[in-house]
Amino acid sequence: MARPFTRFAVTRFVNREAVLEALQKCASQLIREVPGVELRLFGSYAGGIPTPRSDVDIAVLVPDSLVASSNRIKELAESIFLQAPVPVEVFVVTRSAVARGRQTDKSLAGTIARTGIPLV
Repeated sequence: MARPFTRFAVTRFVNREAVLEALQKCASQLIREVPGVELRLFGSYAGGIPTPRSDVDIAVLVPDSLVASSNRIKELAESIFLQAPVPVEVFVVTRSAVARGRQTDKSLAGTIARTGIPLV
């Protein structure tokens, strides 16, 4: 597996592809353990240029029927993403909240709807 960071002179650059590969493995594991969830990457890793100080923002989209399990899903996701080579922040949101966010565009759900990219 490629190293997540590369040294050049004194500056460290993020090997975005290596980080994304590790995140996809973690995402696949979560999807196997919690069928019906969908993962979206948003923030600097999705649309910008991450720096060595960047964390990864992951949205776990759940059907409304799983909203009661959202704390358990968040804990499970956080434990799985500990394997990632960079810090990961997990947000559990319902698909219906993302659909509403797509219309209003002013909430976290709107940001996920607008900029989130499928992780797997």
